[in-house]
Amino acid sequence: MGWFADLRGAMRDLLGVVPTLDLHGYGVTEALEETERFLVHAQARGDRRVRIVYGKGHGSPGGHGVLREVVPRWFEREGVALVERYRRLPDPTGGDGAVEVWIRRESPR
Repeated sequence: MGWFADLRGAMRDLLGVVPTLDLHGYGVTEALEETERFLVHAQARGDRRVRIVYGKGHGSPGGHGVLREVVPRWFEREGVALVERYRRLPDPTGGDGAVEVWIRRESPR
């Protein structure tokens, strides 16, 4: 991929286009499977940065966002081969319902 992936990433950054996965409505198992699949494809495409929306949990039983806790924990444990770093994206109220993820470059084979 090389230079083309770098050019595509630069154009996305310039235009503010970030590939996004929306996990609203997913259960924990399905959300983690989709997250892994999305990140594997992003890494293969040469994407440097993506966004994952998991919501705040307002629709969850008890109003507690389970995915807000589970997805970042997955990044730090099972997702280390895919995730270089991440940061929560707070909204104007200070709560977060999404993360920005920097994709680890694939190691040369």
